[in-house]
Amino acid sequence: MTGTSAWHSDAPTFTVPRKAAVEGTIDFPGPVIVEGNVHGDVRCTSLIIMERGAVDGTIVADRVTVLGEASGEIFANWLTLKTACSVSADIFHRQLELEDGAYFEGRSRRHASPLDLPQGMTA
Repeated sequence: MTGTSAWHSDAPTFTVPRKAAVEGTIDFPGPVIVEGNVHGDVRCTSLIIMERGAVDGTIVADRVTVLGEASGEIFANWLTLKTACSVSADIFHRQLELEDGAYFEGRSRRHASPLDLPQGMTA
């Protein structure tokens, strides 16, 4: 996965609607937008968790932007925690942007290849 091509991919986007709840793993070869709730792992090229969205599980994506809530572990080359988001997770990243007003509790580890770190997830 490369940063630019994965983010600007022409691949279809998988969206979890606001009133939906997903139990289990999402493994999608393109961008994912979470407006509802995901209780399980997410692996994709890019992930946006919207203001009222939440993911409770392991996230593996080239780019991750959190406006809502995330808990578990996050593995991303580029990770952005936006104002008013709530993240309780251990994060592994190449580049981290933490906006003023973002809530983050956990460990942050910079790594040259964070997408190579997750154990127990299918490639």
